[in-house]
Amino acid sequence: MNKFWPDFRLGIRTYFKSFGFIVRNKMMHFYLYPLLFIILFSVGATAGIGYINDTVNPWILDIIGAEPVPGDGWWEITLNFLSNISTYVVSFLVWLIMIYIFYKISKYVVLIVMSPVMALISEKTDAVVTGQNFPFSWKQLMKDVVRGIRIALRNFIFEMSITVGLLIVNLFITIFLAPLSVITSPAVLVINFLVSAYYFGFSTMDYTNERYRVSFRDSVKKIRAQRGLAVANGGIFALWLMIPILGTFIGTVFAPVTCTVGATLALLEKREKGEIEGYELNIDQKSIEK
Repeated sequence: MNKFWPDFRLGIRTYFKSFGFIVRNKMMHFYLYPLLFIILFSVGATAGIGYINDTVNPWILDIIGAEPVPGDGWWEITLNFLSNISTYVVSFLVWLIMIYIFYKISKYVVLIVMSPVMALISEKTDAVVTGQNFPFSWKQLMKDVVRGIRIALRNFIFEMSITVGLLIVNLFITIFLAPLSVITSPAVLVINFLVSAYYFGFSTMDYTNERYRVSFRDSVKKIRAQRGLAVANGGIFALWLMIPILGTFIGTVFAPVTCTVGATLALLEKREKGEIEGYELNIDQKSIEK
């Protein structure tokens, strides 16, 4: 725990340093890839949500019996009015649920789809800082992509399991020990935020580990030992997503690029200081300011 806060501060510092690093080293074009992705993904998600809404609505309305009542009396008119209201309410709730699902999975869809780009971003950052040449290899790129997808799916399962577990526990506390929910409900929100931040930061940090042939198991141990860095790096992305409506779009454009650069800068800086092992590099600390 004594390393958490120094690593956390390093993660924040290198994240904000990444903006200048990206501009100075002509890496702005990398923002175009997540921008194109989120546009296409949003269009597809909107169409998919509309289709699901049109499919599910009649089924739900049939279950609750929200059908027109024949007749023109005041009672029939009232029932039809309520039936129409229920139709709109059900439609709204379905949309709300789908949007929430879109919000939760969009981060991991980004990590999966953007994994080739994020691997290249991390490699480019490393090359600028260390001066080390990384020859392009389709074979290595595909290995990076497969590992990135594997990690994204693993982290998604872990995060959702923890989130659902905490929500269930908090639900029982709310039902049976209602006064305690005043404390547990905010605590669950904070823990879920930190868990989400950690797993996103985990993904951005692993690209550097993969490049230096750190095994998956060892990578998990290394990142767990540097959880402060992971939480800081991923926490900024999580904060972006908390902005109503625009957060998902803005965060998705900026986070994959800036977080990957920030994570790579942080790991290389720690390697130069002798705080971590496993990267055979000779880094001039001043080169990080390039």
